[in-house]
Amino acid sequence: MRVTEVTKRDHVVDNIQKSSGKLQDIQIQMASGRRLNKTSDDPLGAARSQDIVTTISSQQQLLQNIEENITWLQRTENEINSINDLLGQIRTLAISQAGSDSNEESRLMVSREFAAARRNLFDIGNSREGKLYLFSGIKSLTPALKKNGIFQPAKVEKNGISQKDIREILDVNQFRAQFEGFSTNKYRISVTKAGIWGQARIKISDDDGRTWSKEQVLRPHTPVFNPDGKINDQVVLKFSDQEGRLGNVLPEQFDFNSENSVEFDIDSIGIFFPKGIEFLYYPNPEVTYSGSVVKKEAIISNGLSIPVNITAKELFLDEGKDGVDIFSLLSAMERALIENDGIAIAQRIGEIDLAQNQVLKQQADVGNIVRELYATQSKLEDQKFEKESELSDIQDLDIAEATVDLKVAEANNRLSLNTGARLIQPSLSDFIR
Repeated sequence: MRVTEVTKRDHVVDNIQKSSGKLQDIQIQMASGRRLNKTSDDPLGAARSQDIVTTISSQQQLLQNIEENITWLQRTENEINSINDLLGQIRTLAISQAGSDSNEESRLMVSREFAAARRNLFDIGNSREGKLYLFSGIKSLTPALKKNGIFQPAKVEKNGISQKDIREILDVNQFRAQFEGFSTNKYRISVTKAGIWGQARIKISDDDGRTWSKEQVLRPHTPVFNPDGKINDQVVLKFSDQEGRLGNVLPEQFDFNSENSVEFDIDSIGIFFPKGIEFLYYPNPEVTYSGSVVKKEAIISNGLSIPVNITAKELFLDEGKDGVDIFSLLSAMERALIENDGIAIAQRIGEIDLAQNQVLKQQADVGNIVRELYATQSKLEDQKFEKESELSDIQDLDIAEATVDLKVAEANNRLSLNTGARLIQPSLSDFIR
């Protein structure tokens, strides 16, 4: 084969470019400290490293979520500790006032502490971490607890009433039948003997009609209480507006609480209550839960999540077998203190113990969740370290090995340049050939 000067030059230049490119690649690696600077350096390694980077990024996000939820739960633990402290103080005060050595003055003073405790518990139930409410479930922008109004319109049922038994057809719009008071019971007041106020007789049920009290007289203000049933919640059935008046019945308003009621001709009111009519009271506790029963959850791995908050419903308003409505309990005890009723106070101490157990159970659940998050955090950190080590093995440069390669590449590049310089020495005779 005939080798011309052009052919020699092309081979020389090609060899010089290869050796220079190799030297440049090693110099870039030495400067960056990375073996992979472009995909062509190692296509298979580049693909593996991209997968590892994606995994590390996912693990980093999970670790960040876990750290935030641990902070959230630690704040939750602090608030639950405050609840436990308050209940412990309340129990001590209740025991001190249940005995016969206490008097009306001391119980009245302690009742104020019970009122303050209820306010503090309500504030704790609506605690926030930043802008988010701790105990509202997934409705974290909504306050967990709300206070209800003390008045509730009575639902009037007239099923089964025979019109022939009514002297005057009762129009329920003639009066305002409403309940006043807080209770979790479902009261039902049934007229058992027809008549007007003072003549009609009623029975009262505090379990939606399963059991009934003895008959009593129906009055404009009737305490709703079954002596043979549950503890008195002091709910009152009032046929009036909030001021105690029947302004929508008589041409001139008449106050049934005034002394004039003794001389008033009640027949002139014209309201006749037929036998069988019933007035229904739906549970209306002082405080209700307005958050969500669905809890906030944290993802701790692909496809696996755990709840990371406790709801105020579980803490304060548990409806389970041994559950306690703590606000209703404290309200009842406050009323017993004001009324100087030591027996009622003593009867409620056991419910305080149930309330403490209810809160301690939630505190234990929070502790278990925190422990699980710490374990997951440790596991993720180990996995992240392993992936980072694997990524380092693929991407990072072995400096000692690269130093040797650099010296070899420099020598090869100089040799290529020197050899090329000797081979490419054109003369006039070279071009004539």
